[in-house]
Amino acid sequence: MAVDSDINVTCELRNTARAAVGRNTEPEQSRPAIWRYLFTHQVENDPSLNILRAFHKEELFFLFGHPDELGDPYVPGADEIQLSELLIGYWTRFAASEDPNGGAAQHWPRYGPDDQILQLDVSSTQTSGYHNPQCDYLTTLFHRIPVTGP
Repeated sequence: MAVDSDINVTCELRNTARAAVGRNTEPEQSRPAIWRYLFTHQVENDPSLNILRAFHKEELFFLFGHPDELGDPYVPGADEIQLSELLIGYWTRFAASEDPNGGAAQHWPRYGPDDQILQLDVSSTQTSGYHNPQCDYLTTLFHRIPVTGP
């Protein structure tokens, strides 16, 4: 499952983002603004959903303000409501200004040569190089999108 996720999602997104931001030698101001995230939240109050870990498109329930619709019945915890509000804030600011940052939210770094992304969860953190060794190897086997950058 991890290899399939890397091949079809993680590595493809990384390679696309790298191609979009261009070469490492360009100053940040001249590169297009790209923001990447990794949603890692595991549902708290439902063992059958929790076993799925963070799953594909789960963040959409939070982004559109309906984490309660993850299951029937599902009651999100207070920190999951805050996570939903956090995502709504990021996407709203991005839609308004092309930058998700602002307010008291964790700073979301622009994607660049250091492969820095925001890991979204009830405690969001910045991380860099997510699965880079796996993607470097898999890209040599399944080369679909040209990689530019490191």
